[in-house]
Parts: sequence; structure tokens; C-alpha cells
Amino acid sequence: MGASPEARRAVLLGAGMGLGLACLEAASSWGWGGGLAAIALGLVPVAVALALGGPLAAALAGVVGMTAIGAVRGGPAMLVVGLKYALPGATLGFGLLRRLPVAVTTLLTALANLVGVVILLWVLSPVGTGPIAYLERQVAAQVAELEQWPARFGTAGQEAGWATEAARFVVATLRVAAPGMLGLGVFAGAVANYAVARLCLRRRLDFRPFAQEAVPDHCVWGAIGAGVLLASRHERLEAAGLNLLLVLMPLYVIQGLAVFRHFFQRIGLPRLLQVVSFGLLAMQPLLLVAVSCVGLSDLWIDFRKIRQAPTAASG
Repeated sequence: MGASPEARRAVLLGAGMGLGLACLEAASSWGWGGGLAAIALGLVPVAVALALGGPLAAALAGVVGMTAIGAVRGGPAMLVVGLKYALPGATLGFGLLRRLPVAVTTLLTALANLVGVVILLWVLSPVGTGPIAYLERQVAAQVAELEQWPARFGTAGQEAGWATEAARFVVATLRVAAPGMLGLGVFAGAVANYAVARLCLRRRLDFRPFAQEAVPDHCVWGAIGAGVLLASRHERLEAAGLNLLLVLMPLYVIQGLAVFRHFFQRIGLPRLLQVVSFGLLAMQPLLLVAVSCVGLSDLWIDFRKIRQAPTAASG
């Protein structure tokens, strides 16, 4: 008895997405453009395969992608594809399929990505060196590289002073908040993949309107704890608080943007102007901090009045 049409579609979908995944990983070595494409799209093939074809399609997408890259680059590259794309991609697909809130889905995806990074560091680190120590060495190497920037650029006068101060600021930030910045970068990649995957699935799955998105209320205790640590006047506790705040801030940025989306819809702002406004906000770090404050304050002010009754996902 032949395979059912659903099984055949799942196999075809999984194989196609697996080849797409292999192409994205291959493109990651083609310069910064290919690297950005892999970061922003690398989780989409497995996520879409899971959402549309189920576990069979997702598993096949991962296997095909790993096998194709392994045939070209060898066994270690298969592990990279599995941990860097397949594991977080499946997590993203699960969140999309279950219509979980954006903040929850992206947070789970980022955590899965971080788990994959830790495992890769553990596998790739030299014998006798743990993954954390190996990561610290890589950060130290980056710090040393940044400290040489002013001299390499050959700047003089006021430009030299500005470049030196900028390099010192970046170096000091890396030394104190490297874990938080790593988490921030991983979370940004998860958000980019979520946006692309949701765009691909918008006609097949019903999602909660973005204007109704909210961070789970109990996450506020993390922000409160980060504030307490920052106020502790103890160097290590302050660093821990800063890193925790950097990890939590993107969640409340999402909630703040949802609040702005709500008000934009209420005043009838054209969609193009909304996109431009969100783009301007995304390019200004200080404005993003303000947006995260709006998102955090929404817990108490409830700008959208969505906490008066439970908000269920559409469909």
C-alpha cells in the first residue's frame, strides 16, 4: 500500500526545506551578506516544515540539511547545522504552531539557540578547556582586537581621541556585559526568523494580532531582580543585573511596539508610516530603551485594556 498524500507532501516539503537550509548554511561563508541571510533566515526552513508538514517534514528537513552540508564540509559541519539551525528552528516552529505569544516564542527559540551554542563550544573547545573558558578566551581576543582599532586606522588629533574613547567604551561594555550582549544578539536573530516565518505562514495559520501581544506578567520579577542587583553597589552583582536587564529588555521592546501598534491603529495611521516609524525606532538604541519602558509600564497602566479579560489567540 502506497504512502498517503499527506505523507508524500510532508516528505517533499521536508526535502525542499532541507535543501534550502543547506543553501543558507553554504551562503554563510560568502561574506557579510550571506552571514546576515543565514542569521535572519536559518531557522525558517525547519520551522515552516514543522508548522506545515508536522514532525516528519521537520525531521526530514534537518536530516537533509545536515547530510548535504556534511557531504561538502565533513562531519563536524553536520553538528553545526543540527545545533545552530535544526534545534532552534524546531522550537520556533512549535511556538508558531501553538500560536504562543511572540515574546514567549522568541525567548524559547533564543534559549534553544544558546543551548546549541554551549554544546558547540563544549565540542569545539580544546581538550581540558570548558565551554565557558573557551568563550571567555574568544571574548578576550575580540577585546584585544578592538583595543588596536584606533592605531590601525591611523587617526590623529580630535579624531584619534574620539576613536580611542569609542574603543574604550566598547571594550568596557564587552568586559562587563558580554553574556548579555551575546544573549541580545541571539534574541535579535530569533526575532528576525520569527518575523520571516510568520510572514510565510500568515495565510495558513491564524495568529494573534500583534497589537494584542504581551509579555507574561510574571516576567516582571526578572526586571525587578535586575534592578535590585544594579542597585547593590557590588561589582559582580551589578554586572549580573546589567546582563539580566539586557536579556529582558527585548521582551519589553516587543510589548512596547505592540502598544504603539495599538495606538497607530486607533488613530488610523497608514501602514507604510507605521513601518517607517518602527524602522526608525529600531535604528535608535535610546528610543528602543524608551519603548521597552513603555512595554514594562503597560503591565500596570494597561494601555490597551487587554488585562481586563483573558486574551485568546485568534482561531
